[in-house]
Amino acid sequence: MISHLSGTLEHIDQNHVIIDVGNIGYHVKVPAAVLTRLPKVGEKVKLFTIQVVREDDISLYGFLNKEERALFSLFLSVSGIGPKLALALISGFPIDKLVSAVAQGDIDLLSSISGIGRKTAERIVVELKEKIAKAYAIRPTEMSVGVKGDQSLVSDSISALIALGYTPREARESIMKVDVAGKTSVEGILKEALKALV
Repeated sequence: MISHLSGTLEHIDQNHVIIDVGNIGYHVKVPAAVLTRLPKVGEKVKLFTIQVVREDDISLYGFLNKEERALFSLFLSVSGIGPKLALALISGFPIDKLVSAVAQGDIDLLSSISGIGRKTAERIVVELKEKIAKAYAIRPTEMSVGVKGDQSLVSDSISALIALGYTPREARESIMKVDVAGKTSVEGILKEALKALV
């Protein structure tokens, strides 16, 4: 398994690059988001890679940081998603927005990416929501986006529920069932949210 490549950027194409490492040219497929951030041809570059082996193909996929590589790997673990769709996802939005969309179950945003239908977006959320919330330590403030009411109260309430052992998803969904607009304290929100969780 090739974990990373450090060498000279020899060639840039629409969806791949060639990196010269010790006079060996490695053909590495990269997402569009990486292409726009590469140095110039002839300069040094380091890509974190994943080697994908299939019956008829062995390919290297490269990223500029470990977070992108880890997210690509998570997308590959979803049934029905291959390297092409995983690359499309990584290229669709900045990594923080993408992670937040999956953690919050934003089907509309995910299905707006070329090649990702609504059913595929729903499958991504079902299979990865909790993994991504844990892996990327989604903050309660990010989980509170889209929940009506005082954002600091919502964020504090989500934090309290997570501290009680509920998952970020359970915490957010229970808070969404509460009329937060009429509440002035975290305690008041928690009482109703805990009822919704029973």
